[in-house]
Amino acid sequence: MKIGIDIDNTITHTTEMIMHYARIFGEERELNTIPDLNYYYLEDVLGWDEETADLFLNTYLGTIYQEMRPKEEAVETIKQLKQEHELILITSRNQNFQKVEQVTIDWLRHYGVPYDDLILNATPNMHHFSKLEVCMQHGVQLMIEDHHDLALELSRAMPVILFDYPYNRHLSSDSIIRVKHWNEILDWVKQLPANTRRA
Repeated sequence: MKIGIDIDNTITHTTEMIMHYARIFGEERELNTIPDLNYYYLEDVLGWDEETADLFLNTYLGTIYQEMRPKEEAVETIKQLKQEHELILITSRNQNFQKVEQVTIDWLRHYGVPYDDLILNATPNMHHFSKLEVCMQHGVQLMIEDHHDLALELSRAMPVILFDYPYNRHLSSDSIIRVKHWNEILDWVKQLPANTRRA
């Protein structure tokens, strides 16, 4: 099976690292640093305007991508999946951010994350793009994701294993499998051909 895997907040603890640096950035500028994690985008999470959020990301994004840690058992589980499946990492990280692709490749190599292909966002939208077209082009049969809008779109075409966060808890679909930990994923993948994958 071809499995698509998102990176941020799926393989990694991205939000935690963003909030760490947002506190530093916000305190220097007397901005709100108390997050509302029911939201996904930084402007909504912290109530910052778009210009401020963009300045923060342009300042800290490279450091965030370098310093974040993988989720518990993520690397081990992905290595097990790689033994039987083709893995395509599909991320909204935009390749137009300076050095983001190389930082991502270096991070994956450092933590020993195996994969067959890495696809970054190449659209004008710096933080979001539709992954459905990419999945269709590459024959992806299952996506592991956290983003609510992307998961909903993808679930109309394939099963989606969705990492549970406050910002995606409103989603409900027969094609969405909600998980909290990587140790749940292997069992679900084994069940998918018989129980979940669409004909």
